[in-house]
Amino acid sequence: MINPTSISVTPFESSDTMLISPALISLDANGLILSANTTALRFWKTNIDQFKGTAFAKHFIFDGSSVATSGPEAQWALLLANALNRATTTYTRLPENQSTEVSVRIEESEGSTLGYFAIIENPALHRESTPPLLLDSGLSLLADEGAVGFFDLNFKARQIYYSPAWKRQLGYTDEELANSYDSWLRLIHPDDSAAAPDRAPRKLKPGTRAFSVEIRMQHHEGHYLWVQCLGTQVIGLEGELERVSGLQLDINERKELDEQSQLNEERLQKLTSNGGLVTFDFDFAHGKYWLSPGWKKFTNSTDESASELDTFLAALPQAMAARGAETFFLTPSPGQETFLQALLLRDQTSPLPVLIGAHRQLTRKGGLARAIGFCCPLPEELSETLAAASTLPIPPTLIAGTLATLAEAVMVADNLGRIIYLNPQAERLTGCTQATAQGTLLGDAFRLNSRVTNLPDEEALVLAFSNSDHSPLCADHTLQTADGKSRPIVWSASQVHDTGKRINGMVVVFRNPEEMSLSPEELIKINRWESLGVIAGGIAHDFNNLLTTILGGISHAKDNNDPTYLADSERACLAAKSLTKQLLTVAKGGGPASSQVISPAELLEESVRLARSGASAEITLTVPETVGPVRVNRAQMMQVFQNLIINALQAVPGQGGRITISADNIRLTENTMPPLAAGNYVAIEIKDNGIGIEPEIISKIFEPFFTTKKQGTGLGLSTVRNLMRKHSGQVTVTSNIGEGTVFRLLLPQANQPADIETRRTPILRTGTGRVLLMDDDPDISRLAAGMLASLDYKYDVARNGEEAIALYKRYVNVGRPYDLVILDLTVIGGMGGEEAFRQLREIDKDVRAIVCSGYDSDEMARQYMDMGFVGYLPKPFRLGDLARAIKNVLG
Repeated sequence: MINPTSISVTPFESSDTMLISPALISLDANGLILSANTTALRFWKTNIDQFKGTAFAKHFIFDGSSVATSGPEAQWALLLANALNRATTTYTRLPENQSTEVSVRIEESEGSTLGYFAIIENPALHRESTPPLLLDSGLSLLADEGAVGFFDLNFKARQIYYSPAWKRQLGYTDEELANSYDSWLRLIHPDDSAAAPDRAPRKLKPGTRAFSVEIRMQHHEGHYLWVQCLGTQVIGLEGELERVSGLQLDINERKELDEQSQLNEERLQKLTSNGGLVTFDFDFAHGKYWLSPGWKKFTNSTDESASELDTFLAALPQAMAARGAETFFLTPSPGQETFLQALLLRDQTSPLPVLIGAHRQLTRKGGLARAIGFCCPLPEELSETLAAASTLPIPPTLIAGTLATLAEAVMVADNLGRIIYLNPQAERLTGCTQATAQGTLLGDAFRLNSRVTNLPDEEALVLAFSNSDHSPLCADHTLQTADGKSRPIVWSASQVHDTGKRINGMVVVFRNPEEMSLSPEELIKINRWESLGVIAGGIAHDFNNLLTTILGGISHAKDNNDPTYLADSERACLAAKSLTKQLLTVAKGGGPASSQVISPAELLEESVRLARSGASAEITLTVPETVGPVRVNRAQMMQVFQNLIINALQAVPGQGGRITISADNIRLTENTMPPLAAGNYVAIEIKDNGIGIEPEIISKIFEPFFTTKKQGTGLGLSTVRNLMRKHSGQVTVTSNIGEGTVFRLLLPQANQPADIETRRTPILRTGTGRVLLMDDDPDISRLAAGMLASLDYKYDVARNGEEAIALYKRYVNVGRPYDLVILDLTVIGGMGGEEAFRQLREIDKDVRAIVCSGYDSDEMARQYMDMGFVGYLPKPFRLGDLARAIKNVLG
């Protein structure tokens, strides 16, 4: 088939002649004009005698010198190939060197003699009568760019055509694969040629015949793909196949899934056929129940008339079966989707120990909709253990043994407050034995004194037990032991209720904090939140200052039409954004994998900026430019510096407090400061003029839970030591009462320069494309829409994920998907950006989306980029930030 682009579409001077009605022309087999209607003669300004016998093709303009200079036969063949049985648009040649655009369609004429009939129309009138959907997307667009390939094997006219999309399915460009029948025969799998749509059964009746077949076609890279061909065959008067036209779909993925499903089915059949493993699927919502065939063999069941569900229940323990199948599946592990349970089935010969596991699907009201699971045998020696467990889940001896292994002390009293049990740890801490304490009142053995006044606090237990909920952990008391001594404790208490919600007893759990130990990770996590709590008040002070600058600049510009202070407002906004990012970094922490090479000066400046918020003390920071970089986790090292700076701020006087922070390079030789290895280090000193630390307690300050502060937890300095060790460093302290304290930290120097963020190159602030913006905040939506308009982008705005999906579907259906989608992560009362993105990818796997969030975090950005987003836009953003994010995606 001749390429349609061979017909010229080069614009010429338009003629004033207009086709109000179609021009009709009769042609012979060679394309010579036999007759024409009045409209055709008027259009070409001629009469029938001059028009008759001329070549129809010579009245049209052809593109390319080879076609334009060739004879009428080649031009007629080209025109026939493009316009036979379909309309094509081209330019016609008129008298006086004029031309105009027309729509041409050629059809075979009825009768014994081969001939043709041509219809020439005004394409503008044709477009006006065409549905808007076809004009917008177009069947040609579907054939060229769609996911469905089109093929037309016209054997009668000896014309073969494959659409560009058909070729692209097989890995070819439009130019690489010839439109020939040989291409078809070469690409089809030899084993599938008999089933292909270009083959037809013998003795077919004349007319048309629909087909739908699945065959394999060879890809350009050599492998075969499964495709589905569906369309129509045209059968001639002699029963021969004249034409095959159809669509081709890529079903390779579905075929692979079908094969995988078949393999899975075969595996499951092998596992369950011999009775070693049985499976079940009970659909309670629709009343459909299935047991694998091996179940009856597994349980030696002989009742062939029983239903699948009754057969399953008949094998359960009698008490479980009596409550019904739904109760059986809902009882274990409440609140979880799956459960595992070991039990004894009622076998026909002897009890059978088994393990049953199931996945549960619940209704909206919490009922059981479906249970899918398995059952497999356990060793027979477990029968006695399971039989005992069915009568008493945990024997009393096992309960006592369990409590005895706990590191915490446990005391249990009845509903009258009389002691009935102490575990060994409680005996050791109180100085009372089980024999001497049993039957005495709880307050007699558990005597609390205030840690501040050292006076008895008799109401503490009463207040703890008056609360029906579990009381919080209390660290305000010491415990007076039987020998009259006192030791610090942390403790909590709670009531125990029976099935009728009546108080059945009381439990006290306590421990000596000096014996408590947490992992380094637990210490770091707890201390991080303690540090944030200390910083929070000062941060509010700094934020109010920044907001004053922002609001003042905006109001001045608004009231006086004077933008002088808007630059200050913008800088304050960026400072507030940086402050929130630092807070998020401290709150989230980080693992070893997030370490980076960084300048100590940068870390110390950020730490001081946060820790000093709202403080009145003078802080001096001195870090020479020659100080080498260190490889650290930014969040964890900021936590170290903030802990030390906060401690210094709390130690210095309210007036005249001074803190000096400095850093320098040092080199350690072997065994200079064990366990540090020899090498280059950065030494950092944090010095204050506070009250100092007493000599008798300075050796304890790095121990967990040791504190001299009334509201402290004793985790700050312990966290500092653990984090320094984690970074192969060390922290030491010297102090003089009344003069102040100096903390000295050593960190290994990095063997490479500090990571430098590449300066962003300017990006053009205008572009083309269609953008869908989703944000539930109307002010942000209005502002962002104005930015998009100023950048010359077309845009639509959605309030939530549901609206965004509806808009995207609407334009995908007409072949005009958005070039870019910007999705806000958090939407109140609607679908957020993450779920909306998942559903958009189901609609269009090539959707390009930028995630927009108020959390400015590199870790979060990486997480969403791994998910498939192509950009990350943190709030607040400026016009340049938005332009840069879009340009990075659209180019």
